[in-house]
Amino acid sequence: MARKKGSKNKSKGLGDDVAKFTKAIGADMVIKKLMGDDCGCDERQAKLNALFPHHKNLTMTKDQQQIWLMIEPQLRGRSVDFATRERLRIIYNDIFNQKAKPSKCSSCIIKQRDQVRQVYQNVCND
Repeated sequence: MARKKGSKNKSKGLGDDVAKFTKAIGADMVIKKLMGDDCGCDERQAKLNALFPHHKNLTMTKDQQQIWLMIEPQLRGRSVDFATRERLRIIYNDIFNQKAKPSKCSSCIIKQRDQVRQVYQNVCND
């Protein structure tokens, strides 16, 4: 559960957040006493980080950025054509390691659009 020396203090995902919380309340010490040093916490932390990463740590390839710039204006309208939805879904699945299926659901499309936009903005600000 402890971070390696020299690593940044920023959380990579939910696993790091849980580790910080358990350390802050002293639960990590209790777990170590009960379970020993090899309690599996590091593996769980890594798995949670992989499953639930923070968006600021995600990235886009140059090709994904170009596709995003091409489809982003089309995603502002009321209706989004199939080709644009499909490009968005593919980029979303690649970035977030998801298996979202094609959908006409406007709230799903908006969620994907907003999350991809956030990653794009984070990449551009780095």
